This record gives sequence, C-alpha cells and structure tokens, in this order.
Amino acid sequence: MSKDTTAQEVYNAFEATFTDKKEIPESLELQWLKMAVGRYNVELTTDEPLNFDNELLKFDCTLSQYVIDTLGQIIRQLYQEREYSRVNKIASIVGKDLSVNSGMSLSKYSENELNYHSTKASEMIENQKTTAYD
Repeated sequence: MSKDTTAQEVYNAFEATFTDKKEIPESLELQWLKMAVGRYNVELTTDEPLNFDNELLKFDCTLSQYVIDTLGQIIRQLYQEREYSRVNKIASIVGKDLSVNSGMSLSKYSENELNYHSTKASEMIENQKTTAYD
C-alpha cells in the first residue's frame, strides 16, 4: 500500500542539502514548498500537476524520490536567494566591526552558492522533461 508524500519528506530533502543545521521557521518552509510546487507545475506542464493540500500538509499521491529531491532543490534555491540578499545587506554596512573585504568574500561565496543551487534545480527539472524521442 502506497502512502501520500508529506511536506516533511520534501523538507528533509531540502535540509539534506546543508552541511550544518539551519533553523528555518516552518511557516517559511511551507511557503517555499508552495512556491516550489508552483514552479514545478509550470516548468514541467504535465497532464497531471502536483497537488499539495495546505491543510493536511501532504500531496495527493506518492512522489518519486527524484521529484521530492527536485522540490527540495528548488526550496534550497529559494533559501539561497534570501541568504544572498541578507549577506549583501550585511556587506553594505560600513562599521568598525565589519571589514569590507570579509563582507565581500561572504557575498561572493553566497553568490556562488546561489548560482550552484539555481543551476542544479534547473538541471533536475530539465532531466524530467520529455524529449522528442519519448
């Protein structure tokens, strides 16, 4: 008997992309999950879009692990966009406790992370599109 995929399974895939534990409010993870489902449905335009129940916090079917991982990667991209914005705000602060060099290095690292996760999410979506040979 198969069970419907839960939001927690997608959150676990997202959280697995970190090397250290990040505390993220559940309400923010839920919002990112909704955004990820929307992007997934638009970019893959399948006959049967993913249906997520916001109250029960689960999908109406069992998703493959690759789809779960793709949603987790899209959420990571959304997280990284927010982190990049945060780091750039910090880097723009001029103060005696923050040197410009360390802020710029952190900003560059954050930008590289964003580029990596954006590319990975796009590749995972592309891998699920049907080809002319299918």
